[in-house]
Order: sequence, then C-alpha cells, then structure tokens
Amino acid sequence: MRTGSAWAMGLLLGLAGCAGADAAPMQGGAGAVTAPPGPVMGAGVGGAAGSLNAGAGGVMTGQPPTTPMGMMPVAGGNPMTAGSGGATMMMGGRGGMGGRGGMGGAGMAGAAGMGGMSGCVENLGCQLSPPPSTGDVHQDCVDRINQFRTQCACLTPLARWTEGEACADMMAEYDSTQPTAHAAFRARICMPGGSSQNECPGWRSEAQIVDRCLQSMWNEGPPPMQPCEGDCFQTYGHFINMTSTRSTQVACGFFTTPDGEIWSVQNFSR
Repeated sequence: MRTGSAWAMGLLLGLAGCAGADAAPMQGGAGAVTAPPGPVMGAGVGGAAGSLNAGAGGVMTGQPPTTPMGMMPVAGGNPMTAGSGGATMMMGGRGGMGGRGGMGGAGMAGAAGMGGMSGCVENLGCQLSPPPSTGDVHQDCVDRINQFRTQCACLTPLARWTEGEACADMMAEYDSTQPTAHAAFRARICMPGGSSQNECPGWRSEAQIVDRCLQSMWNEGPPPMQPCEGDCFQTYGHFINMTSTRSTQVACGFFTTPDGEIWSVQNFSR
C-alpha cells in the first residue's frame, strides 16, 4: 500500500490485511513506491505499519506514490517497521505505518489451498491483465481477486460481500486521514469489517489499484512453509489472504482524498 530518496523509502513500507490492520484474525502488510515502477507491498504480522520503513519482504509494482504505504496486523507491533503478510488477532508481529502507493494487508485469512476448479492448471506466477471494467469499481475489485483465485490458483471464487462495502469504504476514508494503512481495521471503527484485510493506500487511480496493486499482492507468491507465521507471514500475507480457503466473500472499499489519492481496502470474511 517516484524520485530520489522518496522512491527508496517507498519501497520499504508495507502493511497487509493486511499487514497490520488491527482486525480480524489474520492480517498482512504491504509497502509503497514512488517512482514509475509502482508501489510495493508486503504482509505483516500484527501491529501497525510504519510509514517510513520497509517491512520484511514485499513486492513492488504499480504506479509511483508520493509516500510509503503499508499493511498492519491486528496485534500491535513496531509502528516504525513496515510489515508484509498478515497476522491473526491472536498473533503478534510487526506492522508498520502505511504510506502511499503501496499495499497493505491485515490479518491472515487462512492457509492458501490449491485445487478445486475443474480443468484448471495451477500457475501461481501468473501475470494477468484485469478483466474488462463493469463500471462499478467495487465489482471490478472482486472480479480481479477472483481472476487470480480461479485462473491462477484453481480455487473457487469469492462472493461479493455487498453488506460489508459501506464499512470498507469508511475504513478506506479513515485510513487516508491518519494516514496509516489498517488503522480503521485495528480500531474496528465499523462493522461488519471482516476477518482479514489487504490495503492499497495512496494510489493514483482506481484502475491502477485493480490492475497493479492487486497484481503486486499476488506476486508475493505462496509461502515456503506451513504454517507461515512471523516473518514468513510478513512476506507472504497478502497472497495468503487472497488465496485463503476459509474466506467465502470479500468487500472492497474505496475513498478519494481531496488531493486525488485513492485508498482501497479489501476485507475478507468467512
């Protein structure tokens, strides 16, 4: 959740859903970017993400933001360390303060499970162009997540969680005012807020979030071990949340700041 030092700093931040955010049982984090390459993302276990430090692991893609982004897990953590991946509410870990142009994730939605789609050939390293826009960014966000789940991981799609979208929009707005990824998820400012969260803070357009931010989260890839906790989850939390077999639905939230920056959260629910 670019030029000179700002770009270098952006690469270091992260929070997932998101790395940090307080909330649900699982979170992860992501970092931010400021140059043409795009934002960075990572997952962090428990804690708030730091706006200036990169978390363990993280993928950089998308459009250059002006400030770092991050993800935060539920259980507190070092506020100056960006986290990638996510942690459950019962898992402590590092988080970080969110910045712009990156991704964040909070809470670990559950272990990724592969298989399940008939005729599907698993390709977890897939690079996909997003589906055509429906004209509804909330639906486009859900469709993009399901594109990765069904075409790359051979998993069943998640339902669009319309009942959770008003809260998701509120969380995106709240985080933009801090500005810290997963701040609202940690504070539980509204319900229903889901059990895990990923976040894309401070992007330049909704289209970039759907295309680049979600692709960057996916690019973290599957963790090298199970269970994936601590530093492991900080690195792979976004991917874990996106491929969780425990989640059944997802609500995407969006908010545009007066400066034109777009903040987006993806709240996963069982």
